[in-house]
Amino acid sequence: KERNYRTFLGEIDIVCEYKGNIIFVEVKTRRSDKFGYPEEAVNFIKQQKIIKNALCYLSKYYLWKKNCCFDVILISISNHKDIRRIKHIRNAFYLDSK
Repeated sequence: KERNYRTFLGEIDIVCEYKGNIIFVEVKTRRSDKFGYPEEAVNFIKQQKIIKNALCYLSKYYLWKKNCCFDVILISISNHKDIRRIKHIRNAFYLDSK
């Protein structure tokens, strides 16, 4: 559907649809573990920001009745930009209905 969807709140890296579900994907790449592992960068605050952007997307395209989920793709690369590891976490976090 879309890459780098931007709102005034920030950006969602990838928005796609699979089997009728809207999937919002955050991609994190790290060259080294010096500043932490890629998964540490998708903390609670970052998740809340992604969720707010997702709500803007759902509203803009009138997709409130669609199910949605949030995936995270973690990529570790070497200093020479060789891919060391790719990890896809499906349903990494959820939209809290409270």
